[in-house]
Amino acid sequence: MRFAPLRRWFPRVLQRVTAAARAVRAWFPLTGLGVLVAAGSALALVRYGLHQVDLLLLVVGAVGLALVALTLLVTVATAVTMLLQQRRRRTDDALQLECGYAARTGFSLPSLWYVPFVRLSWTWLSPVAEVRLVPLKRRLQEEIRPLRRGLHESVVRALEVGDAFGLTRVTVRLRETRVVRFAPSVGALRQMRVVRSIAGGDEISHPGGPPEGERIDLRHYAPGDPIKFVLWKVFARTRQLVVRTPERAIAPTRQTVAYVVTGPGDEPAAGAARVAVDTGALGAEWVLGADGCDVPAKSSVQAMEVLARSASTEDALAGAGLGDFLRKATPGAVSRAVVFVPARPGPWLDRVLATVKARSSPNQMQSPVEFVVCTDGIVPPGKRTWWTRFVLRTVGAAQEPVGPSRGEDVAAVLKALATTRAPVMLVDRVGGHVYPGGHHRSLEAA
Repeated sequence: MRFAPLRRWFPRVLQRVTAAARAVRAWFPLTGLGVLVAAGSALALVRYGLHQVDLLLLVVGAVGLALVALTLLVTVATAVTMLLQQRRRRTDDALQLECGYAARTGFSLPSLWYVPFVRLSWTWLSPVAEVRLVPLKRRLQEEIRPLRRGLHESVVRALEVGDAFGLTRVTVRLRETRVVRFAPSVGALRQMRVVRSIAGGDEISHPGGPPEGERIDLRHYAPGDPIKFVLWKVFARTRQLVVRTPERAIAPTRQTVAYVVTGPGDEPAAGAARVAVDTGALGAEWVLGADGCDVPAKSSVQAMEVLARSASTEDALAGAGLGDFLRKATPGAVSRAVVFVPARPGPWLDRVLATVKARSSPNQMQSPVEFVVCTDGIVPPGKRTWWTRFVLRTVGAAQEPVGPSRGEDVAAVLKALATTRAPVMLVDRVGGHVYPGGHHRSLEAA
């Protein structure tokens, strides 16, 4: 407990120091090798060449300093010229790509073959994407592979100008005004079977009888259900526990609602939601919502917009909009909601659990909720040293936008969601597998 203030204070100080060091480093023209060569050449020239009249070291020191000075001049002049030429760049054509697939953006820079010693390269700072430079007709054509979905109004590039010897390097930022939309990747998922609401008639129960019908409806077994209602024949065929529940004596709704919860590693959840929309797994009438989006989607075009905008949601707001969405989108007590969640724990988990448990209280007759836990594969847990655990607790591990989840993270999410007694499904976007049933069996199958 006495180290808690230090853990809160140290990450903020470390982030500020790192940001300041990066800003200084971006415009400091000499690399580590450049500083070493300049210092060694100056020492050879002054101490041994001039003071001790060593002609060999005199020539070596003079040539070394001249080389550093020449490369420094050319690198700085080239960086300033490129910054002045590209700082007000604007492109009217919108860039619409799918995450995980490489494509040309139309952006290019001259290879500067006519400038001695100079080498150009650049990366994307925002949005998150991998950049590959393709030489074509004495120009460097940009080819990117988006890593995270999103909707952006501009592209920020880090242009690095250096020399062929690795002595100097200057990094400048280039901002291009351009509408960019990255749609989530579907991976190997080709279909998504989501349980829909029953499309029934308008019959009501007999006035003199109870408001519930016979036990002809089915659902997965949850802890606390009577054993006498378990269908053992179904268990013998499918190895899944299913119980009989009373049918509701009201007209069910035809609409299915879905919601995407953001957080660390939420790209698979967005991809699975896109598959559910594209394949019609949500039915003919559906509503899709996501964190950070006040207006839900009711068409495929709107769904892509909602999924892209949800990527900019802060962790402090992850899962916070689920309660309001369910209250507005599911006015009836028999409509069914499907919630797509990441496979990595985060601040969203406690908010989602509190929302679902509040809706399932005896005082509220709300629509049932089903969870779809989405991941890009599962890796076994690895051994960590004491200093690794300290760094992860103090600084926090940087979560990649894509990549497999650790087995202990997936197990923690599945175990926490199982406490709501709601059906849980595990989806592997990379492998294209869907594991229905209980959370323990899903994790073992993955």
